Formats: sequence, C-alpha cells, structure tokens
Amino acid sequence: MTNRLTMALGVFAVIFAVATAVQTFRLWEAKGEAKALRTAAAGPQKDAHKTAGPRKAGLGDDDWNPIAGGSIKDKDGKNLADALPEKTGGAMAPDGKSAALGASGKKGANGKRTAGSPDDAIAAAAAVGADGKPVDALARSEELARSALQSIKDGNLDQARTMLQQSVQENPKNTDAWRNLASVERQLGNTQEELDTYAQWIKERPDDKLARYMAAEAYARNGNDSQALAYLSDFESMSTDNPQSYAMTAGIYQQMNMTAEQGDALRQWVSAAPTSPDAHRVLGDYYQRMGQGDQAIAEYQEMAKLQPNTATPYLQMGNAYSQMGQLEAAQAQFETAVSVRPNDVEALTRLADIQRQQGDLQGATANYQRVATLEPGSNAGVQAARNIQYIQEALNMQAQQPEQQQ
Repeated sequence: MTNRLTMALGVFAVIFAVATAVQTFRLWEAKGEAKALRTAAAGPQKDAHKTAGPRKAGLGDDDWNPIAGGSIKDKDGKNLADALPEKTGGAMAPDGKSAALGASGKKGANGKRTAGSPDDAIAAAAAVGADGKPVDALARSEELARSALQSIKDGNLDQARTMLQQSVQENPKNTDAWRNLASVERQLGNTQEELDTYAQWIKERPDDKLARYMAAEAYARNGNDSQALAYLSDFESMSTDNPQSYAMTAGIYQQMNMTAEQGDALRQWVSAAPTSPDAHRVLGDYYQRMGQGDQAIAEYQEMAKLQPNTATPYLQMGNAYSQMGQLEAAQAQFETAVSVRPNDVEALTRLADIQRQQGDLQGATANYQRVATLEPGSNAGVQAARNIQYIQEALNMQAQQPEQQQ
C-alpha cells in the first residue's frame, strides 16, 4: 500500500512539475512575444483605417490565407476555407458599407448575401466596436479570442471553435488563439484537426517553441512516436536557453515510456538549474520509480538544503527509505518533517503509519488522533479515525488472549 501510494505521488509530482514548467515556459516566451507584437502592431494600428478595399487589414501572406487564394486541407482533403465561416474583417468595402457578410454565405433574391445565422452575429460584432466604427484586425483577433474563452467556459465549444478560427484569420500570429483552437479541437475529439492546427500554427509562427512542444505531446498522445520525436527534437534544439524545457521534454519521454531519455532530460534540468527544488525532487522521484533509492535520497537531500523549512524533502526521503525497507531511517525523516510542519497532515499520517508498522501502537494512535482532530471531515481524517479503531480492536484482542489461556 505504501509503495503504491509512493508511486502514485511520484507520478503526480511529475505531472505537476511539467504543468508548472509549461506555465513558466509560456510566461518566459510571452515576454519576447509581447514585445514583438507591440512592435508589429504599431504600424498597422496607426494606418488601419486609411486603407479600403476587399483585402482585409491584418491578414497573413497569400500562401496561408484561403480567401486570398491559398489552401488548407482538412482530413477529407477539402479546402478548409469551405468549412470555415466566411472572412468577415472590419475593413470597409469600396461602397463605404461594412464588409462583414456573415458565415452562412447565402444569397437573397436580389443576389446579395444575407445574414441571420448565429455566426453572422459573431461576425458583425467582430467587425465593429461598441461605437459602431470599424476595428483593426489585431484588436478584432484579440476580441474574438477573448469571446471564445467565455464560450469555452459556457461549454459552447462549437461556437468557440468558430471564433478562434476567425481570430487566427484576422491575425495569424495570435499564439494564444492557435493554442486555444488546438485545445478546443482536442476536446471535440477532432484529432486530425488538432494536428492540422499545430501545423498551421508552426507555419505562421516558425519560431514558436511552444507550438512544437504541444505538437509533440499530441502526436505522443495519439501513439505516433516518430512524429512526436521529430517535433520534440525541434523543441529541444530551440529551447536550450530555458531550463524549464527539460522538464517538459522529460514529461513527453515518460508519456512514450522512454525512461532512459526521460532520465537524461531530468539530469539536464538539474544541471541547468541546480538551485531548483522542483528539479531535484522530480529527478529524485524518477530514481525512486527506477528502484535507485540511494540516488533518490541524494536528490532529496539537495532539495532539503534548498528548502530546509519545508516538509516535502523529508517526506520524500522517508518514502525512499521505507521503500528500501529501512523503517527506522524512514521514521527519522518523517519525524523531521513533523518537527518542521507540526500540523502537516501528510507528515503526521506517514509517521503514524511507520510507527504502526514497527509496533509502536501508542505512538501511532496519538498521531492518528492529531490527524483526525486537524481534519475531521477529510479522507485523511476519516481514515485516521478508522486506524485508531483498528488499533484499539487489536489491543483489545491482545488483552483478552491471556484471560482465554487462563
């Protein structure tokens, strides 16, 4: 039971560390990205309303833009432009009227396009601001992306998908829109569309490292290890200046059950960020799963040097000693964890468990009682109360045995 719990916690730690690394990496990337976007937006925003005509402000080159003659194929080989809502930029047509025509593409009896679908409302809202004036493409893209996030929260994924598709048409460099579009495709179960989204994202932002990482994760998730490794290799070569990338890389190697490569990536993480407690912990957890207890303990000791006043490194060392069958050493580490954090429920529970294993039922009962008092309604508190009951029943049985023998 203890070993299974230790393994589960180790896997959770890896997942948490990778999630944290992705967020940190994204923030790091966003700093440079925001600066570049501000520079790129300065000119278009200044001149957006000085131009008119059928070509919309903010579009990418013609190779990508299906409206301008390029093509993007979906999984059935159809032009993606046929499946997407019609381009509804906010630029004005030569006659001075709004160019927003809606997504339905239908024509009335007079031969002109008509509105009326829900997508028409989206297009119209995107084309003009609250004051009724046209909005430039970059701002329109951002507004569509923000509206899509609300649709995602409301559970309307199809509407969010439409908005995000329009957002990346307005501004093909909108990284967040691409990322959220891929996520929506995944939630909708559109595997090929998700993969195609990464391909288009990379085409529009060839320097975007996160796009390659997410593509690698998606291919690994779908069992295409060779394609995953190709994208992962690109991500690694582009991200050597960011230590967080090693944690992200290790997570994908773990997903593909490539444990040797995972270990190499984690050791690179520790080497690149020797003062990172997370790096030492995750590498320690890796060693523990591999049955290399001594190496695991060495990493946890480094973690304890960096975070001497937290319970986590002592808990991890206690788990490692316990897995190696060294119960007294494990108990010493759990006692240290409790001394650092007296009300830490996890530390108290581990200490009580190890005391119970070694026959110190009185000590175990006292610590289980502390857990039950600290968190009476939690799973840990309920289990602690049960353990007290089991111990009491065992003590009662021991007390009755001499009487029965007499």
